[in-house]
Formats: sequence, structure tokens, C-alpha cells
Amino acid sequence: MQTDIPLKRLTALRAADLLPLIGAPDATLVAVETLELPASARRLDSALHLRSPRGQEYLHVIEWQGYHDPAVLWRLAGYITWLGQREPSVPVVGTLIYLVPAADIGEEVSPGLGDAPTLGWRLPIVRLWELEAEAALAQGRLGMAVLSPLMRGASEKLVRRAIDAVLAQSPLPQQTELLSALGVFAEPLIAPETFEQIVGKEKLMASDLVSYLMREKLAEVEQEHAAELAQALQGAAEDVIVVRFPNTPAALLDNLRVVTDLTQLKTLHTAALTAPDQAAVEGLLAALVPSD
Repeated sequence: MQTDIPLKRLTALRAADLLPLIGAPDATLVAVETLELPASARRLDSALHLRSPRGQEYLHVIEWQGYHDPAVLWRLAGYITWLGQREPSVPVVGTLIYLVPAADIGEEVSPGLGDAPTLGWRLPIVRLWELEAEAALAQGRLGMAVLSPLMRGASEKLVRRAIDAVLAQSPLPQQTELLSALGVFAEPLIAPETFEQIVGKEKLMASDLVSYLMREKLAEVEQEHAAELAQALQGAAEDVIVVRFPNTPAALLDNLRVVTDLTQLKTLHTAALTAPDQAAVEGLLAALVPSD
């Protein structure tokens, strides 16, 4: 069950519905922010900009976790710390939401140095399977209805009622995405073909969420093929060099392995074919690894 994108989209679309889940039922949602993290390819997609009943604005980070990851507590702590450094005048809190029992590694962040006293703290957590699905559906909040299949007591009958709620209550621009997310979470309870039959294939295929999932899958395939092509070009350039200049040091040939950019590898292959002598090739290979 691929949940990352549906959860991010659910948070973006229905963040106000999720406020009771993170212990802020009386807060006002100001915005859902996407933030770029430094020195990282990760994006922080679920930072809620909230306003307390007393008028104080703050950030609340939601980290959804659907698989076992020993680093998740440190990751959430890192997000909170970075946001606090970025805007020290703005309070920052966070909640870790476990989707399934297998993902649960607790709530305490600690280096774990035996009996030695260490810095440690607890993070607020929610275990969805401990919440009642019927109660979530009864709240009348579509965000909670979409999550209800992950909760205790969920059934195919409940999923059908959640579908009815989304169809009856959601704005049309959100409807297809909410239904697609509901279908992902309900997969263990209702066959995908049955879900599609109830909702309608055309409605599901019109979802931006489906487009996101398809683009992500295509990106994964392209990345896999790019890695294969890079390996092939590395091998081709090495073959040319070995055939033309068999005395080229093996250590320099190893430098080819650091190059993954396809354009650079094609240029290297052409240069190896046209190099006037071994010294020229060795210079090209030596330049691939910056000197200290």
C-alpha cells in the first residue's frame, strides 16, 4: 500500500479536518506549507500553519509513518529543530502518526547509551489503529472519513459509507482525489475492482492523485533505466580505453564509476575514441575525481 502521496494530498486538501487528530481541535488553519529542507533532497510537505484560540500563530509538523523506520523519531525531531532555527520566534510542534502496528517504534527519542544519563524526549504520537473507525466517520470531517479504513473496526460496509460521505459532502475539485486516497487506504478491506465499480472508473482516472502516482511510477522507471544506461556507457568507455591503450592504470579506470551523468559519459566515450595518446586519456580519467 503506497500511502506517502495520498497522505500528503489528504493533508493539503483537508488539513482542517485533521486538527482533532493532532490535539488541536480548536486551532484555526492558516495554511498548509511545503518547505525545502537544507542539504537534503527531501521536502517537508505537511507543515500546518495554525492559529491558537488565543491568536498565537505556530507551525505543526505532521509525519505520517506506514512502515518500520528506526530513524522516524529523529527525522521528526530534526524537522522541528530546523524549523525552530529558521524562525526562532515561531513556536513549532509536531505529531507522528503511525498508520499500522508494524510501523510503531514508540515515542521516545534517545541515543540509548545504556545506563548513562542522556538527552532524551518524547514526541506526541497517534496510533490510527487504536482509534474507532465508526467514531471517525461520525465526526462529519471528510479527512477523518478518508482515514477511517485504517482504524479499529473498519469494514467494507464502513468503506461504502465513507464513499457516500465523500460523494455527498466534498467540493467537486477535491472529490476525485479524496476518493482515490480512500481507495488506497481501503485496499485491505474492499477489492480495488469493487471500489472502482462503486465510484466509477472515469471519476478515479480524473483524479490529480492518480496522475501524481503515475508520474512517480514513471520517474522510478526512468531512474532505473538511467542507471542501467549509465552502467552501459561506463562499460563502453572503459572498453574503448582498454582496447586503444591497454596499459592505462586500473586505478584510473575505476574513476569512471563515479560518473553517472549520461551526457558526461557520452562525452567521455567520444573523447576516448579520439584521444591522441594514453597521456590524454589518463588526464581525462584523473580529472573525474577532484584532488583534495
